[in-house]
Amino acid sequence: MSASQSFATWCLLLSNLCFLATALDTCRTAWFDEGDASGDGDSELLTDLRRTHWPRICSSPVDMEAETVSGVKSQHTGNIFHTYSATGGLLCLNSEQTWRPCEDYKVMFTCTGQFCSGCRTRWFDHDDPTGNGDYEVLSDLREMYPREMCPRPIAIEVQTVSGEPASNTSDALLSYDAAYGFACVNAEQRGRSCEDYRVRFTCPEEFCQVSEQCRTRWVNGDNSSDEGDVESIHQLTRTFPGQVCGNPIGIEAKTTAGISAEHTGDTFLSYDVTFGFACINEKQRGKRCEDYQVTLTCPSDFCQGCRTRWFDVDDPTGEGDYETLLQLQMLYAPGRLCTQPVAIEAVTLAGVPAHKTDDVLQVYDATSGFACVNAEQPGGRRCHDYKVRFTCPLDFCKE
Repeated sequence: MSASQSFATWCLLLSNLCFLATALDTCRTAWFDEGDASGDGDSELLTDLRRTHWPRICSSPVDMEAETVSGVKSQHTGNIFHTYSATGGLLCLNSEQTWRPCEDYKVMFTCTGQFCSGCRTRWFDHDDPTGNGDYEVLSDLREMYPREMCPRPIAIEVQTVSGEPASNTSDALLSYDAAYGFACVNAEQRGRSCEDYRVRFTCPEEFCQVSEQCRTRWVNGDNSSDEGDVESIHQLTRTFPGQVCGNPIGIEAKTTAGISAEHTGDTFLSYDVTFGFACINEKQRGKRCEDYQVTLTCPSDFCQGCRTRWFDVDDPTGEGDYETLLQLQMLYAPGRLCTQPVAIEAVTLAGVPAHKTDDVLQVYDATSGFACVNAEQPGGRRCHDYKVRFTCPLDFCKE
């Protein structure tokens, strides 16, 4: 190989590496629909969107996609756009249309840099394309890894398991946004199957800033009624003073019979840390909402009030690691552990928070304690070795 050929080869390799690094640092936001089509048209301008959703949209997007709220791509509507760019957003004026008014649009932005990498989850690969396609859906991932996923990601990245960005493949993608997740359907490809993909999400900064977090006991502030079941954060703090935090960073819901909310088939009006949980009967199809209970993940300021020492009575050499509240209360005198803790923390012996491990946790709440079962771990591996500590009511520390 000549010197000039060698130089050209290195330039090509370096440019490919730079492109790959840039591609891997890009992420997509959720869809935004701030304005409705009116007499003047539809406005989804970046300045307006950032004013309302500033933590969820980067300041300098590198790309933008737009489609109608019914899912028709903007290039297929026939509308003429006054503004259509990543730096400006979308503006469609009825006065500039030739034969039909503006549609009602939603927009999604592609971001790069610190916005994508600031508070990022690990990669998740829940599905593969051997069936109908590859579905890496946020609701499924939150159900499987509730402590590793924030309730409302601000961005998503997708690549094949070999590291190729999804945007570089020739697959037709059904969904790719932070609010839903990712979906590629085999039937929509031309005579082939989708690639096998993995995803990771960017979460709000506060999700990563909390180095210590604890989980409350399960609380049920409302019973299923003619209207439904509402477990709002505001009402829970009033019903259970001192037992739940007013600024949770995570929430999980299940029925009083122990069925995860995602498995009930109910449609939820709200299921997030901003409001809490709400299931309304009139939104269901021929059925009533179940009776739900929730547990909240709270930041460190709530956890530190009246805290016990760390307890470690078991290890995963047998069936798993069990640090149950009943077991600990039997082993330790009443002065060492309160009878009704308001929160629990669990970390590995190396200090890694339980929600940041890959373990599937069977029990993790202040009412019951902690349990990780070896048989439930993927790949035939064992649970980590954990220790736990509890937050007790303030009067426990005053005794």
